[in-house]
Amino acid sequence: MAKLDLEQIIAELRSWPGLVRKKFAGRLAELVDEYFGEDAGYFSLGDKEVVFTVDGIWHKVLEEDLYWGGFISILVNVHDVYAMGARARYAVNVISVKDTTALESIKKGMLDAAQKYDVKILKGHVHPDAPFNSVEVAMIGFAKKGCLIKSNTAKEGDSIIVAVDTDGKPHKKLIYNFDSTNKPTETIRKQLESMVYLAENKLVNAGKDLSNAGIIGTIAMMLEISKKGAVIELEKIPKPENVEMIQWLKSYPACGFCVTSDRSEEVKRVFETHGLKAEVVGKVDSSRVVNLRYNGEQKTFFDFRKESVLGLL
Repeated sequence: MAKLDLEQIIAELRSWPGLVRKKFAGRLAELVDEYFGEDAGYFSLGDKEVVFTVDGIWHKVLEEDLYWGGFISILVNVHDVYAMGARARYAVNVISVKDTTALESIKKGMLDAAQKYDVKILKGHVHPDAPFNSVEVAMIGFAKKGCLIKSNTAKEGDSIIVAVDTDGKPHKKLIYNFDSTNKPTETIRKQLESMVYLAENKLVNAGKDLSNAGIIGTIAMMLEISKKGAVIELEKIPKPENVEMIQWLKSYPACGFCVTSDRSEEVKRVFETHGLKAEVVGKVDSSRVVNLRYNGEQKTFFDFRKESVLGLL
């Protein structure tokens, strides 16, 4: 099969709704102030850093699979907390449903995920007669003081490392949700603990969890708020054999992170010993331009000097 054209890849990624929708984040920049662009807000309390986040599940997910929507309402928050080097612990939720059948499906997904990720649900609220189905979850976690991984601190010269669990498959109805959660709880928690280890040993300078913006989109967000650029080698990104390149670059992996570090080999070893595939995919520079390289070609993906993933221009 002929390799894809890089221009085609870029066009597909730039029009991907998971990335396009990120431009609305900039409208909230004034609300969250210095926490803008981070996976979670945070503050110090005693000898700990408290990490606090919230997410609502995209209506298109709930339209296809209510159970999965409930499950990932926990999953996405867990990953936002761990992305900062903290351990997710407690959650609250708001559920709106059209009927009790929807409520039971969402609830079952949330309970299964809470057990798998060792999160305790403290409180919930339900609207039982809504004209739509929705679920929002807020979550809190804790890190060792002074050991948070932030998104806006990538440094020139850092290697960019992508770490992801490629042992899974796309969801049957949601092909851009890559599900690798059918594993023992201990395995999944060990994968997440990779970020805690990296944070506590100060092995990375910046990081994020791979999310709805896709793998390249997530890296681009990290670079934008760090006021940096990079050349990213698409062929070096860890990829499952059962997923085509464009689909994979748009996918939301069930477990995946991107980090920057000046100790890349050590970081790779940490990820790999925790059960994730990890590769150096690029190097941070001061250009404020994200270029992609694939099949001998190199083209610009985003130029932050004149455009913004996060709607800041």
